[in-house]
Amino acid sequence: MSVLRCNITDEDCILKMVNVIKGGGVVVYPTDTVYGLGGDPFDINVVNRITHLKGRRINPYPVLVGDKLYAFKLYEEPGGIVVGLTDSFWPGALTIINKSRTGIPASFFQRKIGLRMPGNKKLLEVINLVGGFLIGTSANISSYPPASNVSMAVDYFEDDVDLYVDGGELGYKSSTVVEVIDRKVIIKRIGVIPRNVLESFCDLNRCIVI
Repeated sequence: MSVLRCNITDEDCILKMVNVIKGGGVVVYPTDTVYGLGGDPFDINVVNRITHLKGRRINPYPVLVGDKLYAFKLYEEPGGIVVGLTDSFWPGALTIINKSRTGIPASFFQRKIGLRMPGNKKLLEVINLVGGFLIGTSANISSYPPASNVSMAVDYFEDDVDLYVDGGELGYKSSTVVEVIDRKVIIKRIGVIPRNVLESFCDLNRCIVI
């Protein structure tokens, strides 16, 4: 088995990632939480390929953004709570689900989407170079733990991924996921950011955590 690997600290690795993603490929990459499996969220062939690799049912994928401005291009009309969450927790480990302007392949054309701006500066550089958006699902086969290092990801996907990007050993926790409806912050998954931190945010911003 031969796989293509590079280290995210190398400048030529950044260029390889950009070329693979722009060429419709799939990459494993380090985030500020666990390793991600991604590609162009607007390419249905990439979305279908990732779904096959993960062995999961059709389910919307989160999308990573290179800047808050890209998020507001996809969110339909983000209210004050969404803006407050992005100001408080981005870049960082919070995925925010909200209504979207339009359905895209990564969300399987649903009219809501989960977005996150990660805290890995090299990854943000790549995301911005490919147009501001990247599928941000965890690098694992469905029901298995997310990869915390490249070797773990290679064990999952072998040579079915176009490029493995090494960023060293990462943590085992994924991002915290919330959905914002009116002035409610509904917790979908507790990850790096604990519940009490979200409650503290809502205490200051007159919202409630569910």
